[in-house]
Amino acid sequence: MRPSLNIDLPEPEWLVLLKSEKAKGKSVSQIARECGMARPSVSMLLNGTYPAQSLDLATRKHGARIVQLYRDRVLCPHLHHSISSDECRAFAAAPMSTSMPEKLRHWSACRKCDLNPVKGATNE
Repeated sequence: MRPSLNIDLPEPEWLVLLKSEKAKGKSVSQIARECGMARPSVSMLLNGTYPAQSLDLATRKHGARIVQLYRDRVLCPHLHHSISSDECRAFAAAPMSTSMPEKLRHWSACRKCDLNPVKGATNE
């Protein structure tokens, strides 16, 4: 058994959404089916016993789908939080910024993002 780290990090948004669905009365099996995840994984995530050292892999694999399913939002990999579909489209369609480094980094990240809603139209 690995020693637990006593670091109080905020839970990822997608995990909070899973817990809220459980609190609404949904079964673990139902949540797993809706999310396309294995039932044991959902159970361990909800109980805080998930064996991975971090939730990075689970976030990459399932986070965007869970946020889309339960919030109708997009989990932006660059911002690390959810944004509306309209905000995502606006970021993706925005022209390249040369005056602000953070906007340039976001613009560049949008060009490589799998979730980019206008990827075919804006990539050069």
